[in-house]
Amino acid sequence: MSAKIRRATRSDADFLAWVMLASSRSHLSRGAWDLVVGADDAGCLDYLKRLAVADPRSLCHYDSFLVAEVDGRPAAGLCTFKPGDGGWAVVDQAMSNVQRDLGWTDANLAGSQQRLAPMLACMPPEAGADWVIEFVATLPEYRRRGLVDGLMREAIGQGVECGCSLAQIMILIGNDPAQAAYEKVGFAVHDDHGSAELDAAIGSRGFRRLLRKL
Repeated sequence: MSAKIRRATRSDADFLAWVMLASSRSHLSRGAWDLVVGADDAGCLDYLKRLAVADPRSLCHYDSFLVAEVDGRPAAGLCTFKPGDGGWAVVDQAMSNVQRDLGWTDANLAGSQQRLAPMLACMPPEAGADWVIEFVATLPEYRRRGLVDGLMREAIGQGVECGCSLAQIMILIGNDPAQAAYEKVGFAVHDDHGSAELDAAIGSRGFRRLLRKL
């Protein structure tokens, strides 16, 4: 197996759409993007492919992603970002542009906000992290080959190079394999945030945040 880690490019948009959808679902059948888009897999992937190339450039843009490639094929990915550069506020702007291009109506927007409300209510307060890793996923046929370990170490190294001091990653509670993978590279559980409403919406009672000093 010949593997390498590289920066994502515009041509990776289809793969990055899958990464964002799969990582949001974690070990479940529904996740954040299902709540946002309210469509089947094809609809969610189309939305996310557009988001991966949309302006303004957000943490969901291909510029923010690393890709692990095996024998020339994208196999795993993740994104990194500095919260101080705009974070999810910039994502909201990019999403608005995607939704406009897709012709979303006021009813579409209201439905999205209603579905997403239980998840937004469980988002934790800031913990001082200045480097965030998000959207980690590997194609099923390439799992257990060390790709996530390599991507995580590269992402951590980038944070150090950027002068950051504290890294953060979050998982859905119950995703034990992901937690073990992140603990392997030095992350430790910091806190949990959840609700019965979120459990009813997606099947997980909330988020678990892990931190690591850089």
